[in-house]
Amino acid sequence: MANRPLLPVVLIVTGVLSLSACSAANTPAAETSAPAASPVSSAPSASPAAEPRSTPDAAPPVFTSCDEAITPEFRQMVADNGWVGWNMVGQQIGHSPFDVFPSGAPTGQLSCRFGAGPEVATDNVLDLAWAPIDEAAAQSAQKYLAEAGFQRIESTGATQWATRPGDGGWADDDGWGETYSFTGTDVRWAVTREDLAYIAPAA
Repeated sequence: MANRPLLPVVLIVTGVLSLSACSAANTPAAETSAPAASPVSSAPSASPAAEPRSTPDAAPPVFTSCDEAITPEFRQMVADNGWVGWNMVGQQIGHSPFDVFPSGAPTGQLSCRFGAGPEVATDNVLDLAWAPIDEAAAQSAQKYLAEAGFQRIESTGATQWATRPGDGGWADDDGWGETYSFTGTDVRWAVTREDLAYIAPAA
């Protein structure tokens, strides 16, 4: 279990995308308080995937860099900790949590790692991911996640699919681990459900 530098008010987690681990194995580290994720509006279930929520009056977000894809508050925390963010897509070390989707990882995806730098051999990092996604790809991805054992959570403006890692796995204060969030125009991913709050809003 790695010891990591603490951000002033942020939970630093070792992502499943760490330099020495795959997406199936999360490596925990020390915690501080972190921003709460969107409240759950109904109990999770393993029911089939609902149609992605659409927001016809709102332009979908288009992020072209990891710096754009995060909230200003989290961006400041990263800077205060002396960290940088980089996109692991296409690199030899690193991967995308969207690679498992039946349609493949969406074009335009960002698989972001925040830490001391891509050249530093450390697992003291926090991983987030974002991608635009169309309705057909979102449907097939959610069907895959349901079959893979993820639990469905209806959240404000999104349908989320999360794991319950239990003892020995990374989870937030509510017990949720690795989570995918479908907003109708994009898909988001974080090591724990509450870390989704670090990704910039959908609109």
